[in-house]
Amino acid sequence: MALRNRLLAVLTVLAVVLGAGSVLGQTYLDLENQVHEFTLDNGVRFLVLEKHDVPVFSFRTFVNVGSANEVRGITGLSHILEHMAFKGTAEVGTKDYRGEKKAMAQEDAAFDAFKQVRLAIRPVRAKYESMTARIPADQREAYDKLAAEAEAMPADFDLGPEAHDALAFYLDKVKAMEADYAAKEKAFNDAKDAAREFVVTNEYGQIVENNGGQGLNAYTTNDVTVYHYNLPSNRLELWAYLEGSRMAHPVFREFYTEKDGPVTEERRMRTDDNPIGRIIEQFENLMFMANGYHHSTIGYMSDIQNVSRADCQAYFDKNYVGSNIVVSVVGDVDYKDVRKYAKKYFSGIPAGHPEPVETFEPKQLGEKRFIMTDPSQPLFISGYHLHNVRHPDWPVYEVIADVLGQGRTSRLYKSLIKDQKIAVNAMAMPGFPGQKYDTGLLVFAMPAKDKTGQDMEEAIEEQIQKIVDEGITADELAAVKQRARANFIRGLDGNAGMASQLAWYQTYFGDWHELFRQVDVIDAVTLEDVQRVAKEIFQPNNRTIAIIKTQDQAS
Repeated sequence: MALRNRLLAVLTVLAVVLGAGSVLGQTYLDLENQVHEFTLDNGVRFLVLEKHDVPVFSFRTFVNVGSANEVRGITGLSHILEHMAFKGTAEVGTKDYRGEKKAMAQEDAAFDAFKQVRLAIRPVRAKYESMTARIPADQREAYDKLAAEAEAMPADFDLGPEAHDALAFYLDKVKAMEADYAAKEKAFNDAKDAAREFVVTNEYGQIVENNGGQGLNAYTTNDVTVYHYNLPSNRLELWAYLEGSRMAHPVFREFYTEKDGPVTEERRMRTDDNPIGRIIEQFENLMFMANGYHHSTIGYMSDIQNVSRADCQAYFDKNYVGSNIVVSVVGDVDYKDVRKYAKKYFSGIPAGHPEPVETFEPKQLGEKRFIMTDPSQPLFISGYHLHNVRHPDWPVYEVIADVLGQGRTSRLYKSLIKDQKIAVNAMAMPGFPGQKYDTGLLVFAMPAKDKTGQDMEEAIEEQIQKIVDEGITADELAAVKQRARANFIRGLDGNAGMASQLAWYQTYFGDWHELFRQVDVIDAVTLEDVQRVAKEIFQPNNRTIAIIKTQDQAS
């Protein structure tokens, strides 16, 4: 079938899927022409698609900042800031904002004091622990009892020299610092409790829910922070007020409670207590040496503990500015109303132009390899450096990943899982851990029983080398293109999907029209492109490998 005929067939299906009113002949181009756009004086870009079949609308607010914009010391702050956006404003979420503001200032001062003593005591405690570790085991119980009770060095001290030196250091340095630490910690906790007395818990979310809202949520990636929910169409002005207010003037109430509670627990759940999370974090650290993909979105635990509300405010002021924000609204709305309410409620967002990230990932000069011994399931991960999503070869990366390791028709599934039965899971994906900057193609495999990460490496490398040496078949390429078209159509289905797609392409490409060019872009990929690009990226010097080796396999 000629390309034109194939596209016409796809567009006919698209019209049916989208339920485009009563105009049966609606095409892909018609849909593109129905999108309206405008930009406020402060730089906030709005995309509006009217769909009047159901009296609801969906929106997406894309803020063009993610963990890749963070620097050492504030990793995880993009994610913390996402949490803060649900805490409300000076009008929503408080019993008495004037009193709350004073209480939060006292809370900040208490945190700063506690943070100073917490950082100061850390090396002192480390030295003390090294000294007590040298005390003979048969003296340790007596020493611990003495240290807990002693106010000064006993004249009749009868333990060994190691215990004597440790107790002297404890009495001289550690004891007073620990007392100060306990006092500062209590003062900080008391200040947090006092500030929480002014909070109306989850008032923002309750307002949305009480007005028929659904799906209130947000997410943070390495590249962007996204906010979304759905509302009845007769609540458009309420939405504009709520969303515009929290984008312009959020109040970071319960900041320390949130980061020391849910955010810290999320860090433990995703990473510290999760073997896959632990190795993925180490893998990112190793693969990306310079750019912002070096650290994970959740951030390092020490940064989460030490970041302050002032740090959060400074980060917000720098990044939550008009030129960094795209808002898409899709559903039963009137473009003129969206424009009117946007001007009224979103104009308070300050204008600004954040400096672009200028640190680029240097060329990798040799293979990087990391082996983690762990009692968990063995695992294999490899990554190959790629250009970002704007590069002309991006659609070729997607084709290679699809053929190699996406779904039951992929080569990794057929070879490792179905035929050899040496893996229980195998996949490949481009754009790890992001797509805005130079990134990676991730290959992942979980071995079957009695198989190892090294077994996965050999089997995967065999499949990769076949693509490098022989390319892929015409049937494989045609199947990828067909799946890409189907996925494209599904992505446009419904208000929420369309809102996401429009805002995503505007944010990543600077032009939402790119969304409607994706079928042509994929269709343009050739067999020659695939083999050329495969030879470029699948080089040993371009590869980073991480393996979980179980403890019994390591012995």
